[in-house]
Amino acid sequence: MTTIPHSKVVFGDLTERLKASDEEVKVPRQLLDRLLDLYISCWDFDEDWYLASYPDVRTAVAQGEFSSGWAHFRTTGYLEGRFGAPPVVDSDWYLSMYPDVAQAMLEGKIHSATEHFESHGYAEGRFPSDPGIDAKWYTKRYMGDEPVRSQEALENFLNDGYRNLALPAPPR
Repeated sequence: MTTIPHSKVVFGDLTERLKASDEEVKVPRQLLDRLLDLYISCWDFDEDWYLASYPDVRTAVAQGEFSSGWAHFRTTGYLEGRFGAPPVVDSDWYLSMYPDVAQAMLEGKIHSATEHFESHGYAEGRFPSDPGIDAKWYTKRYMGDEPVRSQEALENFLNDGYRNLALPAPPR
């Protein structure tokens, strides 16, 4: 495994400001972009699908406004709420995790779990399928040293961790 770069090499004087304050810390845009890029890189992205799904991006890439769909997604698309890859919605899992969606289907308000996820669930922070949580790794990293059941780790990730930039398992 590669050793991560020293914090002062990556963040400069920000490391001292972070240690000295529990208040807000101003972060240069370039650094924020790099941190966001690092986080986004941990998730799936499909260049061909992205360009086919978003004709405006395909045009922008063709006109040289962006070097690729990936460049657009990292700098703009993610912040616009676009999908980086086709969402794979496991209907059975989604409906069991989100009973309100199952109820809405019974009432005819939506037609499928996929429809709900694409139109509402993604923006609400719902997960389309089992995120493949590595309970032992996740628990130790984000929940402390006390062992918990896999279901507890999953619930923590879905309710809190995901929204706080936690990863469900070690990055690739």
